[in-house]
Amino acid sequence: MAADSTNSLMTLEHVLPDLMSKTAATGLVPRELQAYVAPALEEFRNEMASELGMDDYAHIDKGELPSRLNGKVGGGMTKKMVSFAEAVLAWNYKNRTLLNEAGDKQPEMITE
Repeated sequence: MAADSTNSLMTLEHVLPDLMSKTAATGLVPRELQAYVAPALEEFRNEMASELGMDDYAHIDKGELPSRLNGKVGGGMTKKMVSFAEAVLAWNYKNRTLLNEAGDKQPEMITE
């Protein structure tokens, strides 16, 4: 079983950077992930509300909540998504920089 999970991780390591670069370049969610966006955001919204002390947010009448509480949920989500996007950008930038540095360190030709 360990070999299977190792193979899955190796495959994911190659697919994920490609997927992230396509998504970052186009600003669009890849077709194979579009069906997962709405449920993932809903889960994320409920987790954020739970962190703010609103444990049953999925079933609460949002119209009955003060706008300040609803705003805290959305604001918390935005803050975390921006942090995540910053991490992805930094990761991509770091990898591009390392690749460029590796490409620049080719053996020098001696011309005497």
